[in-house]
Amino acid sequence: MTRSLWNILDQVVASANNFLIQFVITHAFTKDVFGAFAIAFSVFSISTGFFRALSTSPVSMRFADADDREFKRAASSAIALTGGGAAVLGAVLVLMGLFLPFTDALSHVFVALGFVMPGLMLQDAWRQVFFARLRPAAACLIDVSWVVLQLAGIGVLFLVVDTNHISAFTAVWGGAAYLASVIGMALLHLRPRLSLAIAWVREQYSVTRYLVPEFVIIQTGGQLAPILAAVVTTVAAAGSLRGANLVTVPATIVSTGLMSFAVPELVRRRERMNPRSWELAAVVISGLVVAVSVVWGAVVLLLPTSVGELILDDTWAGARSVLLPTIVGQAGSAVTVGCAAVLYATEGAKVTMRLHLVFALFLVVLSTAGAFTFGAQGTAWGIAAAFWIVAPWWFVSVRKHVRSPGFGLPVSPPVA
Repeated sequence: MTRSLWNILDQVVASANNFLIQFVITHAFTKDVFGAFAIAFSVFSISTGFFRALSTSPVSMRFADADDREFKRAASSAIALTGGGAAVLGAVLVLMGLFLPFTDALSHVFVALGFVMPGLMLQDAWRQVFFARLRPAAACLIDVSWVVLQLAGIGVLFLVVDTNHISAFTAVWGGAAYLASVIGMALLHLRPRLSLAIAWVREQYSVTRYLVPEFVIIQTGGQLAPILAAVVTTVAAAGSLRGANLVTVPATIVSTGLMSFAVPELVRRRERMNPRSWELAAVVISGLVVAVSVVWGAVVLLLPTSVGELILDDTWAGARSVLLPTIVGQAGSAVTVGCAAVLYATEGAKVTMRLHLVFALFLVVLSTAGAFTFGAQGTAWGIAAAFWIVAPWWFVSVRKHVRSPGFGLPVSPPVA
């Protein structure tokens, strides 16, 4: 229970940190400058998910029950791969900022982001490693340190730097992540070993060959739905969907926190669990997340108009119109959390990739059809329908997976 609460608290801090930097830049710069930073923030978000799938997720899925020596080898390899890959990506971003015909604001942001990208990715990598080692309090400490260092740096910037320098704010954002990464390295007492990075790619290919495409599928489907809604209806429709998602974020935080908690916890217990207990774990975890989603959804539905306008300003009216289907869809998403945790903990990444591919197809088709028929509300109901249509197959897939021949055999790869 303590570890689960620390996981959720860390998600709260991480979400608050993301909100903080965007809030500050929104109020300190023009809309065009904020738009440039929003593009950079999207690059950061996509990169974070990609490097988790490629390098750090296998640590949680395969080494949560390993001894200290083997775990540190895995963690060192994964973090080195993240740092090396982020450095290459950072160099590409710097070249893009210097030589491509972007606006001045976007060029400056890309150059600054390129220099701090390794720090941003390493900070998240340390978080994932601590989750895998069942030390969520340490992960939370890294995130809190990042927030404090950012606040200090932003305070200095407001005193000494002209507010037109978006690159300076981007540098503070990522520079604080570098320092937080040092704290992570000190807490775990290990150094990333770049010489092991390529070997880690080969060693974990049997799982990352599913995790990476799965991430691409989820990102593509998730981004296409609001874009198609905007194309078919209006840009305001996409804003309404985004606003509704924003006010339901607390339930998403709980869902993400329980997922990061559940996978390593289940991995630590897999030798003592039978098919029946795996199925029960999927039901219990999903049930908890669904309960939180429904309760928070009811709270949001009862919000007075004045409170909604305080949170979303002019966007509240549109968000309110799609709030019910958004909550229904979030509950449908919550149903799958326990199943996904069980599958990730038992070498079922191939199954989750297939399920997410089917979901993405339903998502795009149904949300687009809904947009043509009923506008923003139709889009939201289409998204909700996609979640609920696929949800039963998650439980069917878990049952089939945990009762398959050969299930329960050792899954961790041999020591390199």
